[in-house]
Amino acid sequence: MKAFYITLLSIGLLAIVGTGVYFFLAQEEDNSASGKESVPPVQSQQPEGAKDKDIKREGASQLEELTGGTKDFLSTFSYEEYDEPIAYQDEELVKQIISDQHAYLNDLTGWGHIDNVDTAYLAKSDEWQKLQDDVERLRTEGFAPSEAVNDMWNAEAFMRIAADSADLNSLRYVHRIFHDMDAEINGAEVDKIWGATRAFGAELETQELYAYIKG
Repeated sequence: MKAFYITLLSIGLLAIVGTGVYFFLAQEEDNSASGKESVPPVQSQQPEGAKDKDIKREGASQLEELTGGTKDFLSTFSYEEYDEPIAYQDEELVKQIISDQHAYLNDLTGWGHIDNVDTAYLAKSDEWQKLQDDVERLRTEGFAPSEAVNDMWNAEAFMRIAADSADLNSLRYVHRIFHDMDAEINGAEVDKIWGATRAFGAELETQELYAYIKG
């Protein structure tokens, strides 16, 4: 009788294992027939490799690494009052620069690259110098008097801070300004609008940018 039960149990286990193997092989065959492959899901774009909670909320103007020229610039930093959120002297120039520099800043800060930025090298690179020149061109040749001009002053302030120090938060803010402008001006497809511009952003977000600059 004992041998009978052992035999019966063995048959049951073999049946269960055989059924499992059958379904596994059948599933593999279906996947092969349909041309499907087991691939990891595509990750959504992470523009800066950091979440909002990672951004420090204290100001940057008191960083010890800042040069005298940057400290002087920040000490007198303020906005002009404009009636228009955005206006152009040369709209095509604006669109081209915004698109080009957003692409550069995406490569510089996107997908976790920001964590590996060497700010000492960055400040001497040709690409960074071009960005500085383009910010000035946008302010003086591209935009007409409007809040967008103040956005370019914000960009310059954050660039000065980032170039003088290892403050990557300032670099994030430069990227966010161009990111939002590219989305609003050129219709660039983006995952998120940061609200980082006075021309297009919410009042609370732009107040935070000013507070970060002034400290």
